[in-house]
Parts: sequence; C-alpha cells; structure tokens
Amino acid sequence: MKSQSTFLFTSESVGEGHPDKICDQVADAVLDECLKQNPLSKVAIEVAVRPGQVIVFGVVHFIPQLNIDAIVRFVLKDIGYSSSDQELDYQTCDVMDCVELHPSLLSGISSGLEALDNEPAGDQGMAFGYATDETPQPLTLDLAHRITRNLKAAHSKHILPWLRPDTKAQVTVEYVEDKGRMVPTRVHNVVITAQHEPGVSIESLRQEILDKVVRKSIPAKYLDGRTAYHIQPTGDIGVSPSGKFAGVTGRKIVVDTYGGWGAHGGGAFSGKDFRQIDRSAAYVARWIAKSLVHHGLAHRCLIQLSYSIGIAEPLSIFVDTFHTSQFTSDQLKKIICNNFDLRPAAIAKDLNLINPIYYQTAKNGHFTNDEFLWEQPFDLVL
Repeated sequence: MKSQSTFLFTSESVGEGHPDKICDQVADAVLDECLKQNPLSKVAIEVAVRPGQVIVFGVVHFIPQLNIDAIVRFVLKDIGYSSSDQELDYQTCDVMDCVELHPSLLSGISSGLEALDNEPAGDQGMAFGYATDETPQPLTLDLAHRITRNLKAAHSKHILPWLRPDTKAQVTVEYVEDKGRMVPTRVHNVVITAQHEPGVSIESLRQEILDKVVRKSIPAKYLDGRTAYHIQPTGDIGVSPSGKFAGVTGRKIVVDTYGGWGAHGGGAFSGKDFRQIDRSAAYVARWIAKSLVHHGLAHRCLIQLSYSIGIAEPLSIFVDTFHTSQFTSDQLKKIICNNFDLRPAAIAKDLNLINPIYYQTAKNGHFTNDEFLWEQPFDLVL
C-alpha cells in the first residue's frame, strides 16, 4: 500500500495599497468608467506608479472623453493614500493622462452583444481555470487573502491606527496528498510585511498584528505550537514612505488567480475588456472548473483554453483532474462543450462582462467574491 506523502505549499497575497495592486485597480476603474459610457467599449489600459506620480496610458475605442485624473484620485482615496507623508497622496500627486481615445461610434451598439456573437478573440493566447473542493480557493491563498483583507480593515477602521495601506502576506500550509487530493493539516508559517507610521515599536507591531489580524484570519484548527510567525521580520523596513515604491499593472497575476496552484496563461487581467481572452477565457475556465468540482465530477480540476486572434471558437480544450475523477478527459470535454459557449461574446453574455464590475476584481483576487457569476457553479446537463 502506497504511503501518503506530506509536503509544504506557499501562497502570497498583497494589500490594496501595494504599488502593483494600485495600478491594477486604477486600470480596472478606468475600464469600469468606459463600460458605464458604452458597454461595448474596447479598452486596453496600463498604469505605472512611482512616489508622487501615477501614469495612465493605453488605447480606448468608442469613448469620447475620460476624466483620468478624477478616476486616479478616487482610487487612491479609496485605498487610503490620503496623507502627504505617504508615497502617494490622492490630493497632491501628479497624474499623467497618456490614454489615446478613439471615439468613433460602433455600429450596432443598440443591439448589444448579439451583434458580436462571432467576434473573434482579440489576441492569441491560453488561459487556465482551477478549482478544488479543499475550500472555495486553495487554502494557502484563501488564508493569505484573509490576512490582507483584515489588514485593510485594521487600517480603515483604525483598529491599528499606525498601519498604512501597503501590505503583503504569505502563508505556508502543510498538506497530505491522498489519491490526488491535497488535504491541508496545519499552517506551517506566516509571513507579513506592512508599511506603518514611524513611532510604533516593532514588538508592539508584531504582537498586535498577530492578535488582531492573524488569529482573526486563520481558523484555530490550523494553528499549533509549531506554527512560525515572521511579522515584519527585518524590523523597520515597513516604515512609510519606504523609498522602494514603484509598480505597474499585471505584476501580481499569481495573487490574482490561484496562488501558484494550477497554472497561469501568462496574461494579466486588469484594464482589458472581454475581447481579450487573457481575462474572459480565464473567467470562464474558472467557471468550468468550479462547476465540475461542485457537481462531484472531480475533487480537483485544471482547465486550459487556447485561442487565436481572428477566430471566435477556442482552438483547444485541456482537462486535468489529477486522478480525482471517475470520468475520462474526453468525457469531461464533451460535458464542457455541451454546457458552455466559449466564444468571447458568449462568455461576456453569460458572465455579464460588459457591466462595470471590474474595480472590485482587482482588490483581493479575481476568484474570491461569490457575487461574480464565474464563482457561481453552472447547473450542468450531464
């Protein structure tokens, strides 16, 4: 009889105030504004930040005007960058608007997505979706996200009044592998780095984050006397401003998806409309994987979809259930094709991707909010 194997796996999350995450949120706030004006906007936005400056660039079609300055300042204020002694201050920072607008009207706007049923993918590429019955997200990532959410709450609600918005959390979980299933047994270690105001002692910072954030975020059943806590491990490196502040869109794609589990197609999500399969195909692949797991067709599932520019239908569908399904890959692919329309416009219709929903997706992982349709399992016809 084969013995069970034990291993460690780690995932990371970053707070809303992390410079790369600021860029993702600004890009998706711009996308949302475009969709409010014209649901069929074509949008490709990139953002970069440095101390005191935000640069927004890219191309937008079918929108006559955008107030980029107002969008950026709204996002920074919402995150909590509202002080002159931080790297960014929503009131005083410099905003560079380098977005190219092409306001020509799109024929057929009034008929909605039906006019675009066979619109091809906007680029070539592949996208992955992953799901497990371990938790809605893999536990390592779920716990890391919980920590950054609770750090945000501790900042915004003044539970830890010295805390600043730029935070990072990393969680390592010990697993037992049992017939393809990954069974979490305990949290091995937790790593947290957080910007803070000068004046708070490192000893106080570590204890308060442990008591008011970590123990609130991680269920007690996963913590034991051997769990290691590395909170601000190098001391005052987290003082704000830090002198190490720079970010761009798309650098936290593993945080956005599955924390290193499964796979990633390589393309970023934020700032892109549904035509870019980096985003829409990743959402529908997650929907498929979650639906298969929800209906008991597998305990773990990885889906890959590939596309070509100029073609609406996917070129390939790959299914891996890690030996946790009684169905073959061919049988599962048939179920997928019978239940899901994988053309970009059809994905947009099924998942409401022409609605201004994207700002929230950029905040704490794209697969963590049950309100999004791709997180609600489809009622499969088997």
